[in-house]
Amino acid sequence: MPLADSPNQPSQSPSERNADVPPSSLPTAAGKHHVRSIHASCLDDGLVARWEELRSSNPALYSPFFSPEFTQAVNQVRDDCQVAIIEQAGIPIAFLPYHRSGRSLFPVGRTINDAHGPICGPGTTIDWRGLLTELDATGYEYHALFSSADDVQEHAFGWTKAFLCDLNASDLRYDLWLEQNRKTIFKQRRKTKKLIREEGPLRLEYASTDPAVLDRLIQLKREQYQRTRIFDIFSVDWIRSLLHLMLTRDGAVQGRLSAIYAGDQLVAMHMGMQEGKLLHYWFPVYDQDFSYASPGTALFLEIVRQAEANQIDKIDFGYGELPYKWTLNNVIDSVPHGAICVSPAAWHARRLRGGMMRTLKALPGKEWSKRLLRKVHPQFGRGSYH
Repeated sequence: MPLADSPNQPSQSPSERNADVPPSSLPTAAGKHHVRSIHASCLDDGLVARWEELRSSNPALYSPFFSPEFTQAVNQVRDDCQVAIIEQAGIPIAFLPYHRSGRSLFPVGRTINDAHGPICGPGTTIDWRGLLTELDATGYEYHALFSSADDVQEHAFGWTKAFLCDLNASDLRYDLWLEQNRKTIFKQRRKTKKLIREEGPLRLEYASTDPAVLDRLIQLKREQYQRTRIFDIFSVDWIRSLLHLMLTRDGAVQGRLSAIYAGDQLVAMHMGMQEGKLLHYWFPVYDQDFSYASPGTALFLEIVRQAEANQIDKIDFGYGELPYKWTLNNVIDSVPHGAICVSPAAWHARRLRGGMMRTLKALPGKEWSKRLLRKVHPQFGRGSYH
């Protein structure tokens, strides 16, 4: 990922990032290669170790979403996760975790998965059509495909930005760097002082394990979705269950629930995942009663100030061009969304469907149309989480 002092910093394409990586061939079920698919519950210690070995060899797979722990956690609450394994001479050389709906495949965790794709060595080229044929699938749909291979570009419908904070990119502590380089953050100090005057001193609980705090986060997120007329993902049982599972789950990937209090008032929360020194910023929210003080920003800045004590050197915001991500990041990349299909006709049909949805979202008066859509079809969008 390139360092970005401004939102207009250009990002590197996958081919530029991997110009020095020699490509390798991965034909599916041909010659010495073999494809098999197993239920995620059947991942044994040997397969997990090989998964981690391949992942550690590929810098593109830094996100905890690529960990076997994430797939196993999602499977605990859904029990429908599959893993395709491509082997050479009996040795796995690639893994692809997925959900199946009919003959379509989707990333594990569906759209709450912020980074996905095959787990393989750098420069490995996947024979996608051959793989899909072996899995009796017509397509693999993705929305944030992280891959070190160039072949994904031909399948993409488009690209979106992904954001990350490298806390060690400057000699300045990162919150001080933000104050110097982002006007919004410079003004935050005044807002926070007002919050402290009215409610009391700030106190950060970086790693809360209180399920009541998580329940409050979920409640506030649901209220946010209702206000903005976005599908309420927390109306889906398995997503609520996953966050509660991650809160108590031991392992290399751990749920990280952070809460900031002003006096006795719980004003903002975040539920993410931490693996090693990387924190994935996943579900932030704040209490609207304190919106005048931008408590969500205050929470982020307190996490940054205590990052060294909590062994964090990077905070990953993932894909999606939300305003706060532009403000808080210093690293920008681009990731593709699209589908890989066995037939060109199926690819064009999926691309047309996706294009129609993006056009509808961009139409004037979309707030009115969103209100109408939610009234007529309140469960619109639920299919993306099945």
